[in-house]
Amino acid sequence: MFVFSIVQQKGGVGKTTLAISIAAELRARGKKAVLIDADPQASAVAWASPRKLGFEVRAELVGGQTVSQWLRNVLKQQADFVIVDTPAGLGPAFRAAIDIADLVIIPCGPSSLDLNAARQTLSQVSSALRSDARSQARIVTIPTRVDVQHPEGQQIAEELSSFGEPVGPALSHDVYYVRSFSQGVAVTTAAPASPAAAEIRAVTDFLLRRLAERNGGHERNGG
Repeated sequence: MFVFSIVQQKGGVGKTTLAISIAAELRARGKKAVLIDADPQASAVAWASPRKLGFEVRAELVGGQTVSQWLRNVLKQQADFVIVDTPAGLGPAFRAAIDIADLVIIPCGPSSLDLNAARQTLSQVSSALRSDARSQARIVTIPTRVDVQHPEGQQIAEELSSFGEPVGPALSHDVYYVRSFSQGVAVTTAAPASPAAAEIRAVTDFLLRRLAERNGGHERNGG
């Protein structure tokens, strides 16, 4: 089993959209995926409420139990991939999600506020990983809500590259992401031939390549 933890200290950067979309694409590729919604706002749980996604979304709040119990609950999932959607901020859920991650995914919008928050998030993630000699986690950044017609959208990949970690394909500010939420499905289901669906497939390809590049990578028991 592999764990993808999606973290960002700033809200509104598309963490839940990315989490739902990745889980759905992994399922479409024949993998069993479980999404852990660790955000008190429960956006992923709300997305899943029509029961059309085809994979499990579980609410697991760190604040509702001890961190050690939360970790056990996440790692006991019978799945090929667990996707952890975390709340904004650098609280207990942030650190717990990093502790169990094989990939730490930092989404970032094109604004200067988003970029500053991503830089600070990356610093905190890097510090946490350095303090854990056992961790083999890798870090990636994903540009989100990008409009290539604007200078900010054209420059975000270069800005993120300057942080020193791999930058994945960008997700656009596409209306199909909004529509997929309202329909209770992933964008690859709502509009499989859309540019947004192609973006998700490209991001998933990128994440799986990054996972394969880990030196000495291995699966945990239970998946």
